[in-house]
Amino acid sequence: GNDICRWNGITCGSTIVGPGPRGLKKKGDDANCAVVGGVKTCKKTRCNGRMDVDELLGIPCPPNTAVTKIDLTSIPRMSGTLIHNLWMLSDLHRLNLMKNNIRGTVPESFSELRKLEFLDVSDNRMTSQLPQNLPSTLEEVWFENNSFTGQIPDDFDRFENLRFIDMSNNQFTGTIPTYFTEMTRLNSVVLAGNELTGSIPDFDSEDMDVLDFSDNKLTGLPSIFPPDLSELKLGSNEFRGPFPDSTMFESLTLLNVTGNEFTGEVPTNLDLEDSEEYLKVWNSFGCDKSTLCQPGHDILCSPGYFSPVGAVSELGPCQLCPLSEDELKKKKLGQTTCPSKDYIAGDVNGDGVLSEREILQLFYVFTSGRDWSSDFQKHWENANTETCDLLGVSCGGNGEVITITPNNVNLCAGDDCHGLPSELGLLKGLQIFGLSGASKLKGTLPSELGMLEKLNVLKLDKCSSLTGHIPTEIGNMKSLKILDLSSSGLTGSLPSELGQLSELTTLNLSLNSFSGSIPSTITQMKSLKQLVLSRCKLSGRIPENVKSLQQLENLELYGNKLTGSIPSKLMGMNSLKRLDVFANKLTSSLPAELGTLMNLQIIHVKENHLSGTIPVVIGVLPSLTWFDISNNNITGTIDPAFGLSTSLVDFKAGQNQIHGAIPNTLCSNKNINEGMTSKYGCDAILCPLGTFNEEGHATSKAECKPCPPGTSTLHLGADKYKCVTITQREILAMFYEVMGGELWDEEQRRGWNILPNECDWSGVSCDGNGEINTLAFQMRQT
Repeated sequence: GNDICRWNGITCGSTIVGPGPRGLKKKGDDANCAVVGGVKTCKKTRCNGRMDVDELLGIPCPPNTAVTKIDLTSIPRMSGTLIHNLWMLSDLHRLNLMKNNIRGTVPESFSELRKLEFLDVSDNRMTSQLPQNLPSTLEEVWFENNSFTGQIPDDFDRFENLRFIDMSNNQFTGTIPTYFTEMTRLNSVVLAGNELTGSIPDFDSEDMDVLDFSDNKLTGLPSIFPPDLSELKLGSNEFRGPFPDSTMFESLTLLNVTGNEFTGEVPTNLDLEDSEEYLKVWNSFGCDKSTLCQPGHDILCSPGYFSPVGAVSELGPCQLCPLSEDELKKKKLGQTTCPSKDYIAGDVNGDGVLSEREILQLFYVFTSGRDWSSDFQKHWENANTETCDLLGVSCGGNGEVITITPNNVNLCAGDDCHGLPSELGLLKGLQIFGLSGASKLKGTLPSELGMLEKLNVLKLDKCSSLTGHIPTEIGNMKSLKILDLSSSGLTGSLPSELGQLSELTTLNLSLNSFSGSIPSTITQMKSLKQLVLSRCKLSGRIPENVKSLQQLENLELYGNKLTGSIPSKLMGMNSLKRLDVFANKLTSSLPAELGTLMNLQIIHVKENHLSGTIPVVIGVLPSLTWFDISNNNITGTIDPAFGLSTSLVDFKAGQNQIHGAIPNTLCSNKNINEGMTSKYGCDAILCPLGTFNEEGHATSKAECKPCPPGTSTLHLGADKYKCVTITQREILAMFYEVMGGELWDEEQRRGWNILPNECDWSGVSCDGNGEINTLAFQMRQT
């Protein structure tokens, strides 16, 4: 509509910035606004008299309103550059364009947005340097995850009300501007992931809460940090020398200084509630506080200890590293490697061997165990809980873990989810691993899962936050019987190694985003009963040798981009009950061999490019319940055998090129198409010529409707788009098809559907206006 204030992402009238997806809510925010029917309306302001909205959007400016907020985040296919004319929205307070595909840089004209308080262009593809003279009214600035270059502008000190600034993960160079230390309202400065050099200036602002300068090239520390600072991240820089005095960090709850070259002693008197999270977890698992989990290791591993990150982490505690006396004298903190041994993730007791309990502890930590439901948490985080007593875990007679199924546990609900640990592959006796519905589980499928040679069931369906491909090592799971990875965000091609799973009975990989074709090796899975590869974005042909899957009961390949024909050599697939290849790009005809599969119940081939006629033998299948060939190019007539079926419930053949009489036995079968034949007769099977229905037949929602005047349909079962003006040539073509023209004598066929003028076709005569006045055929003598 013309009311832009009702457009998604646009707010009019309010002159106070709201909190949006991030940012602080300000006192009085939206006090004059109300949300009715999902639309915000406000009482304040009016159009400013300029032609800003009119010129920019090409529609009349709504009365008594002004655009004040634009929130357009994560819009599919939003790309391009920011237009300079946005400055004409002079009442704009909030501009949020995060997580799109915007290129270019911030226009210099934004300096004219003199009421702008919130600017978020994070997670785009923006480049170049930031302009000078951005609005001094800004309170929150979010530029992270782009490719901005150059130095941080030297005039940001004009932002007297600035509270948040995040410029992380760009390509900024130079030093940290000292004016940040003088901005009294500033609460959070995040400059991580750039190429900043030099020293951190002295910060002493009382309102400062978060400083993040990690992943830069900084070399110097300040003499003082803000007195009430709670989070300080300095990891992965180039700081060297003795570790700073602990008095600089007394207010902190989180401190990250790993990835530097500090020496000396780590302070043990800091109360780092957030930094100590992993230390507390490993302590609860029985980690020895006097050695591996000693105080201070949450900041940096002390000399003689190491871990991959240089401190206690989700991988486990700092582990002992035998060093020479000379090396120990150097007192290097936060070592990430050890020359004489490898780090073993999860080795809480330091014996160099992972027990099954330690492996499960890793699984707990990696999947945000402290956010699991309370019943699970109190068991899993108690060092005294025996492995086989853990909720969701069961063991065999020899005490080995055989089942992991922590249902409804709320996996990965926290921000510190690291996915599935590769060490799960060491559970040699595991037979069932099921995490169905863990929609927040992140990460990829570890290739080490292929080491689980006794695994019978792997169910990671509906784990929609997973990424990556199916590892080729999955082919090593020789005992696997059920593999369900449906609806799990997986990509890449299907590995040919799937064919090595000779014991597999169920393979469900539907609703993923794979590429490529169905590997022919799948036909080697002789035990397979359920093959579900629907809506996977697969292309290519259906493997011709699919007939070798003689135990197969369910073949679901619908919603892909498959081409070619339905394999004709289906003899021997006597167990097949369902053939579902709906919504592909298949061509050729329905194989007559389908009529030999006596257990077949469902044939669903809707929305393809199939041609040819309906094989008569399909109509006599004794168990056929659902037959849907609609939206193809199938021709011919319907055989009376379909009407004699006692099992058939659904018969859908609309939007094809079917003609002729519909068998009365089908029209009177009250079991067909929800019993609509009782009300509509043959119309419930296919709409007659000259009528249409969206489904191609009368339904409980709508009958077959007459085509608009002057139009008709060429075939039975048409939708409204098939109501067309029919020419006499098209009528003759229909006559030729219905009357079996291809079987006529050569003289009778002369010119039909070949010569451009139908008046020249054999047996056709026209008047002086080119209109047909005679059809003459010599009847055969019998």
